[in-house]
Amino acid sequence: MPEATNQEERTESATPRRREEARKKGQVAKSMELSSAFMFLVGLVAIRFVFPSIFSEMMSITKATLSHISDARCPPVKPGVTASSIQHPASRMETDLYYYGVSTLMTVGKALAPFMMVMFASALVINYAQVGFLISGEALTPKLERLNPVKGISRLFSTKTIVTFVFGLSKIAIVGYVLYITMKGEHDKIMSLTAMPIKTAIAQITGLMFKMGIRAALLFLALGVFDYAYQRWEYERSLRMTKQEIKEEMKQSQGDPMVKARIRSVQREMARRRMMQEVPKADVVITNPTALAVALKYDMEADAAPKICGKGARLIAERIKAIAREHNVPIVENKPLAQALYKLELKQEIPIALYRAVAEILSRVYSSISDQ
Repeated sequence: MPEATNQEERTESATPRRREEARKKGQVAKSMELSSAFMFLVGLVAIRFVFPSIFSEMMSITKATLSHISDARCPPVKPGVTASSIQHPASRMETDLYYYGVSTLMTVGKALAPFMMVMFASALVINYAQVGFLISGEALTPKLERLNPVKGISRLFSTKTIVTFVFGLSKIAIVGYVLYITMKGEHDKIMSLTAMPIKTAIAQITGLMFKMGIRAALLFLALGVFDYAYQRWEYERSLRMTKQEIKEEMKQSQGDPMVKARIRSVQREMARRRMMQEVPKADVVITNPTALAVALKYDMEADAAPKICGKGARLIAERIKAIAREHNVPIVENKPLAQALYKLELKQEIPIALYRAVAEILSRVYSSISDQ
């Protein structure tokens, strides 16, 4: 397929076939900024509900661990107890540490499981919202052209790279701005943290971090929406086609127009020959007298009404009349009737409105034949 020499030549919108081929290759309009911002926001909300339970569980485990771990010193030996039956303090401490370590991991795992499920579900939702259901391994297939240093350098200075760089700087600026205005507004509260109980201080710090995170996530989400709009525009631009590409695609999907025209011409010629073979079997040919000719055939046992077995205009009409003369088929001139019959399709029975006029002609034809 001829390639466009520059982007300006690609002025035509992509065809459905071009879009389908691009989708199969994994080329879709998708914003990673929007996906990460949405997951960040969902993750913050999920942590807000999960963190208190995790913190409470961790506090309980820590208290239990500190209160039940055995003292490292050797306990006093009671009368009747042999030294061999006493478990060494180091061994008992190792057992306790293993037990509480496993308990801690299991507790944290159970607490984090809903959070991980929510994050997985949010990733599915945001990706489905952008591209729908799509499984394509072609995007992961290694391609040698990606190792081309010239193309690699051109990609470094492409519009997409510049936009990505600007988005990165914007995110850094947003985080800095959010941190600044949030901490400025909570200055008095931050300064009073040292005088608060540890539990209250942790709660205050957690609330402050959550507030900063939510503000940053909402701004990231707004940036992600703009990035998705840009990705859609860039995607549509990359799929544009030249007029020549559209012509080539039409040839591949529908066939060459010249070949199709030739096929239609051959089909018309074959249909005309079959029609001409039916003219000798006609009962009468009604003419215009020179512009039109319609051949009628009536089988009283098989047909409910006379049928059109052949019709034509100009040269074809002359050919029908010539065949009719060769096979002694009567030719009757009736301009209004010929025009009405010419509008009907081949092998179609005449309508009731024409019964009388056709019956009169057939009656005269049959009478003349019987007289002979």
